[in-house]
Amino acid sequence: MPLQVTNVQQREHVFVPALPGLEPAVHAEAEALGFSSRPVDGGVELMGAPGLHQEANLRLRTASRVWLRLGRFTAADAGALSKGLAALPLGPVWDGRTVPRLSVVLHRARFKGPDAVLAAAARAWGLPSVERAGPLDEESSEGLTLLVRVEGDTCTVSADTSGEPMHRRGYRQEVSRAPLRETLAAGILVLAGYDGGEPLVDPMCGSGTFLIEGAWMSQRRAPGLGRAFAFERFPGFDAAAWSARKARAEAEALPSPRSAPRGYDINAGSLGTARRNARRAGVTLTLERQDVRTLAAPAGLGPGLVVVNPPYGKRVGEAEDLPGLYRAMGATFRRAFPGWRAAVLLPEDAGLVRALGLPEERNLPVRNGGLRCRLLLCPL
Repeated sequence: MPLQVTNVQQREHVFVPALPGLEPAVHAEAEALGFSSRPVDGGVELMGAPGLHQEANLRLRTASRVWLRLGRFTAADAGALSKGLAALPLGPVWDGRTVPRLSVVLHRARFKGPDAVLAAAARAWGLPSVERAGPLDEESSEGLTLLVRVEGDTCTVSADTSGEPMHRRGYRQEVSRAPLRETLAAGILVLAGYDGGEPLVDPMCGSGTFLIEGAWMSQRRAPGLGRAFAFERFPGFDAAAWSARKARAEAEALPSPRSAPRGYDINAGSLGTARRNARRAGVTLTLERQDVRTLAAPAGLGPGLVVVNPPYGKRVGEAEDLPGLYRAMGATFRRAFPGWRAAVLLPEDAGLVRALGLPEERNLPVRNGGLRCRLLLCPL
């Protein structure tokens, strides 16, 4: 295969990875935003006009990061790999002076580990050495990170345009027990069919992540407005065009959510954390201290979505207490929220599902902090 180059001056091809289980949410969100989206293993591929990588970083709520495709070529050996890497058009993303980091993925490749790829890259770019990137969930926003994926003898190279993972919106400077990633919270809301126009209640709200993400969705606020991205340090970055893009997104946002989310928690400290996080996010939440076991029906709210990330017995609480908590929670949902829908994130434990006692409409596998979980979507 000859070198196939993405000409970012005319058309962009990006890969948007997702947390395990959120691939359908990323695809649905991309389609709703008008992107040309194709589901693939681990995420979605987008095609579009120049600046697509900026728009994806700015607007996608459920994505983990955004990779800009630079080229694809055949590399049957280290020499061909080095030659292909040398021919890549790196000018728009690399100044040639700093040392890029490489994230290497090998699948049925002929190379003996990532070190062979790093050595080939150093030869290609005339560098003494090339640094291997650390875990991308912890990746700094400094410098350039390239993804080199070799599958068989096909090599695909992409540039990280996000920097810090996209779940770092900037508002959650405090967390309570068992925090939930912002991207996972947004993905669960998308999978549950939340559109921002209906009531949203979290009966165990913790640091308020579900509620803040729901408020931003209801407000149509782009999640990337308050943070910086790696593409802002690319040599070809157009600051004026980026400012105009952000201004358009800001103009589209509503001054307040269409339906104010409401949260409860038995822990007063968690409610304080949620209030402060919401203040940093620019939203106001209705928060009350109540126990999910005795939660009263929210007055004046019509049917909507009740969403919850209860204790799993691994990070918070004792495992032997969980069945009773889940039984009480299910009873509260049936009593206080008739006609609503429920989205419950819980560990892979058939006993807890039975204890919850809710009619399952969908049961989806997802991961939360590396733990295998199930997302139950239930009519009440």
